[in-house]
Amino acid sequence: MAPRVQFKLSYSDVEDRILFSGTFADGQEMNLWFTRRLTLGFLDLAGRISAATSGTASADPVAKKEIAAFQKDAAVQAADRSTPYDAGTPHPDLGAAPQLINRVSVKPQGEDRVSLVFGLTDQRQISFPIARDAFLTIWDMIDELVRNKTGWLSLPEKRTGQGRPPQSVLH
Repeated sequence: MAPRVQFKLSYSDVEDRILFSGTFADGQEMNLWFTRRLTLGFLDLAGRISAATSGTASADPVAKKEIAAFQKDAAVQAADRSTPYDAGTPHPDLGAAPQLINRVSVKPQGEDRVSLVFGLTDQRQISFPIARDAFLTIWDMIDELVRNKTGWLSLPEKRTGQGRPPQSVLH
């Protein structure tokens, strides 16, 4: 069977990080640690990239956001979440151990593909081109994990100042 593009995400209480594992069409696997700060920044970036690559000529930002949300829902519904994750061979530049990343960018590659670019702590960059629908599904998976497992979005009252809502989550 030909290797398929697959992703698996898990949250580590001990590390307070998300482990992002991905196997790509070439059969290579990468394991990356996403920190809280990087993850929350990625969620914001993913929303902006999704709207920008929605394929609509509309200049109305609200319309672009709504179309992007519809496209995300369609991609998530079409994604195969029932097939068990099948680890590939370790990426030759990364090895099998999870690597801490300190940057992530998403570069559109036409209307239906994007390139995920991960910056490693040693200044190297690893780039993986994927279908836009796979990117939208990754975004949804990360968002779901953050909302349901990490507790990153609920700050304790003592940190927000007498029960007031925080002014900013990202600084």
